[in-house]
Amino acid sequence: MVNLIKRYFLFLVLLMCVVGSVNALTCTVPETCTETDYYVILNDDTLTDTLLISQLESITTWENCAPTVSGISGNIIYFPDESNLARFCSLISYNSGIMFNGDFLGYISGQQVPITTIYYYFYSGQSSGYNYATLDCDLGSATTAYFLVSSHCGSSDGTSIDVNGARVFSGNQDGPTSAYISTVFSSDTLLQFGDGVGYSTAPFLAGSIVVFEYMDSEKILNPSYLTINYTLEPPDLINIGIYSLADVAIYENDYLIGTTDNGGYTTLPFQIGDHTLTFVKEGYWDTLKTISVSLENEPELFVSLAPKTAIFQVSNEFSGNLYPNSVGTLSMDITPLKEAYASKLRVSGIEVNKVYYQTLEVPRSADGYYILGDVTSTQNIEIEFKTPSSWGEKTFTVELSATDIEGTAYNNLETIDYEVLELPFLLEMPETFGIGINDITLTDQSGTAYSVLMVLYDSDDVEVWSSSTNLLEYCDYTFDVPIDDAGDYTLELNAKAGTVKTYYSIDIIEPVTLITEEINVNPGKIATVQFKISNPTSNVKYYTAELTCPFYNESIAKTFSIAPETVDKTVDISFEVPKGLELENYQLSLEIFDPDKTDAIYSGNVVLTISSSSLFLASVPGGNTTIILLAAAVLLIAGTFAALRLKK
Repeated sequence: MVNLIKRYFLFLVLLMCVVGSVNALTCTVPETCTETDYYVILNDDTLTDTLLISQLESITTWENCAPTVSGISGNIIYFPDESNLARFCSLISYNSGIMFNGDFLGYISGQQVPITTIYYYFYSGQSSGYNYATLDCDLGSATTAYFLVSSHCGSSDGTSIDVNGARVFSGNQDGPTSAYISTVFSSDTLLQFGDGVGYSTAPFLAGSIVVFEYMDSEKILNPSYLTINYTLEPPDLINIGIYSLADVAIYENDYLIGTTDNGGYTTLPFQIGDHTLTFVKEGYWDTLKTISVSLENEPELFVSLAPKTAIFQVSNEFSGNLYPNSVGTLSMDITPLKEAYASKLRVSGIEVNKVYYQTLEVPRSADGYYILGDVTSTQNIEIEFKTPSSWGEKTFTVELSATDIEGTAYNNLETIDYEVLELPFLLEMPETFGIGINDITLTDQSGTAYSVLMVLYDSDDVEVWSSSTNLLEYCDYTFDVPIDDAGDYTLELNAKAGTVKTYYSIDIIEPVTLITEEINVNPGKIATVQFKISNPTSNVKYYTAELTCPFYNESIAKTFSIAPETVDKTVDISFEVPKGLELENYQLSLEIFDPDKTDAIYSGNVVLTISSSSLFLASVPGGNTTIILLAAAVLLIAGTFAALRLKK
């Protein structure tokens, strides 16, 4: 008995690194559950308390190192400290598995922690001398490692475990020795297992190592002596970049897990799964955010905080990429931090097409606001707007105003940052579009081939023309866009399977207005046709007018020029009416040609009436029968008055 006490005392001296030993053969679960910061959550939530307790208390192979349990609540098992949590995650005995086959998640201070459990077995099989095997352990950071040690030695044999050259375990007594010890592993730790073989038996070491960290232990010296198997591997960690305001404290389950820097940024590791985070900053409403972490999702999280002067928590996102001259949609979720009354919305800095609230379009009031009314739960707002013609970083503002039930006014002023991407192609269009064929040339500048669809819509959004092509890398293609009539049109370019869209408004004005629609003229007299023409471009334009008369073999042509940005210039084209024409009425055809276009930009008809009257007004340009008769009546009345005056 005295020798046993001495040996036990020496054993304690060798285990100076031990932070706690468990000397129970079985696990006992108390009747009253005490919740602690150290627990596991079983993935199987169908187990009853009775079944859980039965499974824990029925284990009799804990190597004299059973964990202490603080209580059970549903599928949660609590432990008094980290050492007992680690013991639960160790092997039940050196030659068996772990509890519940490792089908659980471990937590410390409310945070899910990675758990690495490895099984080791060292046996040199040598008859004499000192033999060892070295294991190189790589960890993300320094952490505490918990050992379950089962040593089997003869009377003259010995076993040992060294961590970075410091001995943490030594066994040199007859029969098996079980121990549960802990020591600190650095980020790169050399773990050495050894034996000193005498003449009696060949000793061996077996057990498990538990760390609440990611550990990679595959580099083994003398692998024929040492067997390593992973019994429990930690789940993957995904680093999430978090953007918010500066000095925002981030909590998960009431535990602080990080703080943003002065630029409002931080990176935090998360295990795969759902996490509910709380963002806290003085002067701002606390913000809850639930994220779902997976290998596929985006490793970024943007969190906006509402100041205490605001009544809504706002989150927003754009649907798809934005390109110049396109239509973008901003989707906003507004969550009232208290019940909001008489809510209204105002948007500044962009051209708004439509606003949808609760899937219905909201009209814009005379003061520029969109009336939302009372908001008592999370609602969605969609703002459809026209993107600018240039690409780059852009900004606009959204203002949300409301009052609470006490009449206190609140105001959210949200700054919305967005990026307009550069189009993958260069676009060459006419300075002005006109009636006829208009050439539009696309040249790829992305270095990839893709399809392009071009569609022309009229003012009623009815498709009037479309064409498509496969645009090759760094090549160009010209679309011939026909426009038959004056009016307002929209040209849509759709590329890369609809991921790139841009729109252009086309206003086709009637370039020519005919002044003279009817002419009354005597044979042998000069007739004149007049029309107005405009030049909206910044260049001098040259045109040719051709008047076709049935009684002439060739058309009458006149070439003229128009100064830039001239509106309604009057142009005359005159001709002599031949004598001896057989018919009283003729239809003349007037066409206006732009030398840059193939087809005439204008075609019209003029009615020529051959008058037999000798009145001089018959040859007045643009004259008609009614005007001539009125003029004759005026002359007749004037002559009558003159005759009466002479008679007197």
